[in-house]
Amino acid sequence: MDKVTKVMSVSMITNTFLSIIKIITGFLSNSSALIADGIHPFSDLSTDMVAVIGNYLSRKPADEKHPYGHGKIEYITSIIISFVILILGISIIYGSIKKEIIIPSMIAAIISMITIVAKLLLSKYIIKKGKEYQSNILLASGYESSTDVISSIVVLISVVLMQLGQIISIFRYADIIASILVGLLIVRIGFEILKENMSHILEEQETNPTYLKLLKELILETEDITHVDHLMVLKYGFYYKLIAEVSVDAEISVKKAHEYIHQAENRLKKFDPKIIYVTIHINPSKDYHLIKATKKDLKQINQYRLETIITESSPNEKEQNRMIKYIQKTLKEHILDYYMIIVDNKKIGTVGYYEIEPNTIFIEELFIEKSYRHQQIGTSILQKIKKQYKNQMLMLWVYKNNSVAISLYRHLGFKQKEETQERIKMTLDNTF
Repeated sequence: MDKVTKVMSVSMITNTFLSIIKIITGFLSNSSALIADGIHPFSDLSTDMVAVIGNYLSRKPADEKHPYGHGKIEYITSIIISFVILILGISIIYGSIKKEIIIPSMIAAIISMITIVAKLLLSKYIIKKGKEYQSNILLASGYESSTDVISSIVVLISVVLMQLGQIISIFRYADIIASILVGLLIVRIGFEILKENMSHILEEQETNPTYLKLLKELILETEDITHVDHLMVLKYGFYYKLIAEVSVDAEISVKKAHEYIHQAENRLKKFDPKIIYVTIHINPSKDYHLIKATKKDLKQINQYRLETIITESSPNEKEQNRMIKYIQKTLKEHILDYYMIIVDNKKIGTVGYYEIEPNTIFIEELFIEKSYRHQQIGTSILQKIKKQYKNQMLMLWVYKNNSVAISLYRHLGFKQKEETQERIKMTLDNTF
């Protein structure tokens, strides 16, 4: 017997006991609301049985006709539960409308108080286990059981008010109103379960941004994967199917690419055991090449640098003029250490790096036109610089408000060393 079935067994035994007690007490005390509340656990019992069957069937292994397993049976089971709940709720409402007014005895109130405590503990237990085991079946059954807590409170109030019916005539209808309210509560929870699981049947995907971000970061930890172009996580009951597209260095071999993808798959499955199926499609990073900058490129580089400053630091006019003079001085001294980035015979950016002291390479500039940034060319260039200067320290400065660049550099292994009011110094010990 698996964990889910054990929890459902506890629920079935408890619901059977409470149902019998409430129905018998309801007849003895002339409380139709308590009888309706007693019928509700019988619905729990029937849905628990359906849940146990659904849990068993959903865990059947994949076969020729169902390559991704039978996990969606869990959603179908929950939908069946929702229809049972809806029918029950509508029946209670219909029966309450035609009910004869009879004032119940106070024993109904005592039984209601006992069932409130019992059902509160049971529903919390089932919901807790449902979240722990990532089981929609347990969650559906747990939330359905929680309606008994509310309905029993309504019944308790109605019994107390009915005792005052001879003094205040309107209170004589409390039992009927309570029965209708119980029915409405049952209908509401049934509709919510139906709505949620219909969404799952229609290929619902995981939308939690924090969870998806963690998955992307795990994939990017793999060597030569420069970008996650697309990521989707589909829900199949208690397990997931992950589909992704990634960009890799266009120069690596197919064998190497396969090894890296296999590493990414293992990392994802280890991070979240619910991820059973993984499909990752490989896209080559956009082809580009670097050519040495010439004095003719100076004007274009100046423009790139100026745009970088304005975009990353938003300086005032005085600061902007100071930075322009610094750029001109740097380019005059290091123009041959700058490269133009070429894509489809078009200059789309510049990168400059040079040795500032023994074994320390300073990345002075990396700029790519906005329309090309989504292609992750910058990431690929930085990877190449890392490979080119394996035994040296890499250093760069980045503006504090450029969170995208900071995240990129950290992903590549750069660590923050010091900072000024506007910028952060980041270094990478590339001696390996």
